Amino acid sequence: MEAWIGSAAILVGLASCFYGYPLFRVFLILAGLICGYMLGQSFTAASQPWIALVIGVGAAVILALLGYPLWSIGVMVIGAALGFMILGSLGLALNVSPGAVILMGCLGAVVIGLLFYSARDLFVMLATAFNGAAQVVYGLGWFVPALAFGGGRANFLAVAAMMVLGGVGFAAQYGMFKDRRTYSR
Repeated sequence: MEAWIGSAAILVGLASCFYGYPLFRVFLILAGLICGYMLGQSFTAASQPWIALVIGVGAAVILALLGYPLWSIGVMVIGAALGFMILGSLGLALNVSPGAVILMGCLGAVVIGLLFYSARDLFVMLATAFNGAAQVVYGLGWFVPALAFGGGRANFLAVAAMMVLGGVGFAAQYGMFKDRRTYSR
């Protein structure tokens, strides 16, 4: 069974890493379906799998329908949080007043949030490339123990492989899709 899991992770990971930009909507729907089913399972007893399936499919449809229109807001919120953290930390490092730290953090939130929002296509390429790289390395870990994560400890070789593969995948996607504006419209 492990060989099938590893092989599936490698194949899906390669598709995401090198061709994730046009497949992003499909990945959003699949994520909504998986999360919805897991939600349905958490609300029912293990002896009632059909009820879990019905609840899960209903929740999956709702999550899949909400996933696409709301993801761009999520991108902006992530950028805003990062901007607040960066400029707020800079204010703390400069030892300015607490009010100035909050003001700097808010300024960073607005600027970086809008930057992330305007670069959604680039964000999709980055996210799918590095997510795919993580899936490939996870799948390879089933076959190559040196790449496996285990025992709650990080594996430097696996992290390095993810970074290199993610970078190559991002470069490939950027080369193919840099002129598309599928998600920024």
